[in-house]
Amino acid sequence: MKYIYILLLLLTFVISSCKAQNAPLYRIDRDNPEGTHFKDLDNNLSDFVGTWRWQSNDSIVTITFQKWEDIFFEDTNQYEDMLVGAYKFAVNSLVIQDYLAQLNDNSIYIYEHNIAGNTILHKGQYPKCDDCDINQGRVSVYFTDPLYEYLNSAMVLRHKIEDDVEKIDVIFYSFSGSVIPNIDSPSDNRIPYGNYTFTKQ
Repeated sequence: MKYIYILLLLLTFVISSCKAQNAPLYRIDRDNPEGTHFKDLDNNLSDFVGTWRWQSNDSIVTITFQKWEDIFFEDTNQYEDMLVGAYKFAVNSLVIQDYLAQLNDNSIYIYEHNIAGNTILHKGQYPKCDDCDINQGRVSVYFTDPLYEYLNSAMVLRHKIEDDVEKIDVIFYSFSGSVIPNIDSPSDNRIPYGNYTFTKQ
């Protein structure tokens, strides 16, 4: 009977050790055990799900975000919740770019989408947000203009509500490491870098 008890105890330990561990996105670490699920436990990604629009004069940018859960990454054998997006850019009613339909194409790898990421930033991290609440998590995502894939670009997203209207403040910038193919190659995306405020549609 004693041996059966020990065997059951060992079996319980093994089963509980094999269970997937959940961790918040801000604690993503490749050294965590294989099988770890980095989850949007604080709903930082959920705030951005939906369609958003920015307009200035005759320029309009529309972005749609989805939250994809438990995306498996082979290199780490871990899972992550991700924010995935696509956009449309029009000037003077002429559509310059429109990748919105690609968002529903499951054959496209996660980082082949125009916008993807899940890095949670607190108010003191670059770019700093002095008027952010101490507990507010902004989200940093990679951005790709398919015509200029050599550019390293990112967006930092901040969700807010003004007069009962949901908005996103976006800081769109270039970070180091871009290798410009030749002297005539553009060093900016077709959507200019800068600060934007999008409104939920």
